Amino acid sequence: MSIRLLRFTQLTAGVIATLALTSATAMAAAPPVPVATTGGANSITAQSAVVAATVNPEGAATEVYFEYGPSSKYGSESAPQSVPVGSSAVAVSAAISSLAADTTYDYRVVAVNANGTTNGSNATFKTTKIPLSLAITADPSPAIYGGNVVIEGTLAGTGNGNQPVALEQNQFPYTAGFAQVGNAELTTSTGAYAFTVGSVLLSTEYRVVSVNSPSVVSAVVVEGDAVAATLSSHRVGSRHHPASRFSGTVAPGLETDAKVAIQRLYGTTWKLVGGTITSNSDHNGVATFSTVVHFKHPGFFRLYVAPVDGAHVSDTTAPIYVRGYKK
Repeated sequence: MSIRLLRFTQLTAGVIATLALTSATAMAAAPPVPVATTGGANSITAQSAVVAATVNPEGAATEVYFEYGPSSKYGSESAPQSVPVGSSAVAVSAAISSLAADTTYDYRVVAVNANGTTNGSNATFKTTKIPLSLAITADPSPAIYGGNVVIEGTLAGTGNGNQPVALEQNQFPYTAGFAQVGNAELTTSTGAYAFTVGSVLLSTEYRVVSVNSPSVVSAVVVEGDAVAATLSSHRVGSRHHPASRFSGTVAPGLETDAKVAIQRLYGTTWKLVGGTITSNSDHNGVATFSTVVHFKHPGFFRLYVAPVDGAHVSDTTAPIYVRGYKK
């Protein structure tokens, strides 16, 4: 080996040794970064969870937060929290909310201090489902005898769209129990439903049930069936003894001996001015009534009917205008 080659080899070996010693010294002198270990998740609901971790700040004040999201790209962060100076592992946790139900979330802990940043390993949890529930309303309320009623509402919760629900009824006197009415129907994509019941003849309890498991049942709505009444009048008596005869019908015809009241509008208040009871059904199957009311000046009148049992509920007719007598 030539003297020149020997000197180059010795010089190169020396440089490498020097660099190695310098690197080792620098590594020994560099302060360690924090240690961050992702823990488990608990208190999991349909919209929230508590995620946990342990962090060793390795001698420097450290800031800790959690990254989370529907994938390992995360996208959201918890509020930062501080871990004081120390050299021991400290438990940390964060409550995260506004989550989607029945969804898997990725998360990890992140620890940051002056010496560097450490990401904990990825972990996952799954939010719970929102329990199904049924809301229900009836319109109109009360229904008019022989008319229609719409039972509608919403199936709420996870998986509420395009689900079969059925309408059940229990008619007055409410002793037969609930039975399904017609066929089941599918809720809309948002969980809405509507059933139309025609020819309502008795006051009825309604409820809606989901067909699939787990089955849920709505509250019971009581739909009163109001009697259907008519009212007309014609003048009777004389100019010196003015009066009008009010007459009409009440359906169903079974409502005999029902109390009927003739009411007159004074300002904004309806006041009783006459009354009677219904008589036996006529050939059209309705109960009838007739009564005379004495008055002189024109005004608005209506009929109020009080049924004789719980099969139907009271109702009033639309007001009619009745002319008085000229002087």
